[in-house]
Amino acid sequence: MWVYILGVLFVFSAIVAVQYRIDISNAYKRLNNYDVKTVYTNFGKMSYMDEGTGETILISHGIFGGYDQAYVSLKGLVGDDFRKIAPSRFGYPGSDVPSQPTPENQARAFLDLLNQLGIKKTYLISTSAGGAAGIMFAIKYPERVKGLILLSSGVPASKKTREEIKGMTGPPAPLVNDFPMWFSTKYFGFVFKAMFASEIDKSLYDTMLPVVPRKKGIKIDESITNIDMDINFDDYEIEKITAPVLVIHAKDDPMAKYESVEKFIARTNAKTAVFERGGHLITGHGDAVSIAIKEFIERTK
Repeated sequence: MWVYILGVLFVFSAIVAVQYRIDISNAYKRLNNYDVKTVYTNFGKMSYMDEGTGETILISHGIFGGYDQAYVSLKGLVGDDFRKIAPSRFGYPGSDVPSQPTPENQARAFLDLLNQLGIKKTYLISTSAGGAAGIMFAIKYPERVKGLILLSSGVPASKKTREEIKGMTGPPAPLVNDFPMWFSTKYFGFVFKAMFASEIDKSLYDTMLPVVPRKKGIKIDESITNIDMDINFDDYEIEKITAPVLVIHAKDDPMAKYESVEKFIARTNAKTAVFERGGHLITGHGDAVSIAIKEFIERTK
């Protein structure tokens, strides 16, 4: 009996090893196959993608992201319309880690990018952990923002000390490597479905792998970005945002709580596209989300 079990385990392990080598090789090839450009900001190298024409949209991506996730997300949201600027935030693929990788400095790096591209004003989409940098950009550089779109984004809710912040501020440490993330998404995708309260599209998994080139960015988000709006709450003077604001959110989002988003909406008089269900990825409402974004741009451009 034990011989049989060991034989099955050996065969399964061999299959897993072969499949992993194939999939992770494809993941690195995919990451390196994008048409990526590079600029040097006051905070070091920044990699980004720049595609399309028309009104400009810059996206501030979430955790486990990078230029690939930013671009795929933006392309999924607006299709072939608009000029799409998709940079990697600090520590994500192709972008350096400065000595102080704060959301405020990330906003300044976005400004450097826009200056070098000769872009006077842009729409800004901030998703999830990218919310802090996007909101800070709209506060600090109002003359450069045509509109701020917060998509399942974190927002400043209340002032806390570092000691008062409880719970996880990032992914479990064992996941932050290529094999654990690959194995989890390959065989335990239902865990992520529960975590996001959303169906997970394969294209999202494709932009979470490989993990190793994203590790520094994930660490920054966990230790700095995801708690900055609490610790430095007073610096997020959102009433000073002069650009039009659109908030797109699902009430059952388990990662960016809607209770906090409601407070943000009340303080900024933002326009909204709010859904009862859909989770962090607003599953099932893709067309409605895209329409809301395009209509917002059409009204405000």
